[in-house]
Amino acid sequence: MKRLLIFVAVALTVLTGCAFKSEANRQVNVYSARNYDVDKDMFAAFEAETGIKVNLIEGKGDELLERINREKADSVADVFLTVGAEHIFFAQQNDLLQDLNTSAISNFMIENLYGKNWVAITRRARVIVYDKTRITNPTIQRYEDLMNAQYNGKLLVRSATSSYNIALLAAMIQREGIEKATAWAAGIVNNFARTPTGNDRDQAKSAVAGLGDYAIMNTYYITTMSVSSDAEEVSVAAKLGVIYPKNTHVNISWAAIVKGSKNSAEAQQLIEYLLAKQQQTIYTQQNGEFPIRDDVAPSDLIQSWGSFETEDIDYEQLGSFVIEAVKIFDQVKWQ
Repeated sequence: MKRLLIFVAVALTVLTGCAFKSEANRQVNVYSARNYDVDKDMFAAFEAETGIKVNLIEGKGDELLERINREKADSVADVFLTVGAEHIFFAQQNDLLQDLNTSAISNFMIENLYGKNWVAITRRARVIVYDKTRITNPTIQRYEDLMNAQYNGKLLVRSATSSYNIALLAAMIQREGIEKATAWAAGIVNNFARTPTGNDRDQAKSAVAGLGDYAIMNTYYITTMSVSSDAEEVSVAAKLGVIYPKNTHVNISWAAIVKGSKNSAEAQQLIEYLLAKQQQTIYTQQNGEFPIRDDVAPSDLIQSWGSFETEDIDYEQLGSFVIEAVKIFDQVKWQ
């Protein structure tokens, strides 16, 4: 009997120790193409609040997806975070995503901002900007207006390799067809102020410097420039006027649980954390992104630009038009 009691006591000690060890070692492996400080701050806050360690691997969205695809026989990643809905198509076609529990988020999210195995985290609009101290009465109302001859030599935009421009053109193909999308891209090339160079910030700086009149850029850059430690960027942001074209292109950052995740409960918990009101408020206030919750208001700066109507996008199919978009850019010699 004494030996039996000793055995039971030892067994309980071992099992209890394992339970404590398991709880203490909870973790979630995140592959992220969102290389922003605000995300790192959120992961740190999540760790402090839940005790779940976030192991972060950063890279470009397409490269991370290729890595997930290579590892799918023995998945390392638990959560995939990226900018650009165009990646959803590849992920679904290659069966890389695990179904989410969407019961909680369906109460506050717009229907096209999540699917059975992905969910939008933030939104960003691709708009037209100008120097409002120099141009006081802009007449542009549509992306198509930028094709007009009156804007010859006046347009500033990133190169054809920019994922933002590829998504913009892919969405145009989805909505308008290849012929109209090709005509638009050719018209933009004809009106270049210079050979495309630099990032979105550089397009804004060049517009204010008078190297062109109108620039295409993402809205969240204006917010990050407005709070930059660089005095030039703060000055440029203050001078920018924003035009929301008809059928404004709005892309998303999104999250998913990787199929075969070894920490799927923790992955679901992290994604739900990023969708909570507090985190959504931080995204819009600090990073200038549009929240995905209908009960969280955009930042004051975003609201100052007015309201707009978004284009109708099937985010799950957007990626199927990427190859055609790249071909069009090459055809019209958009460098």
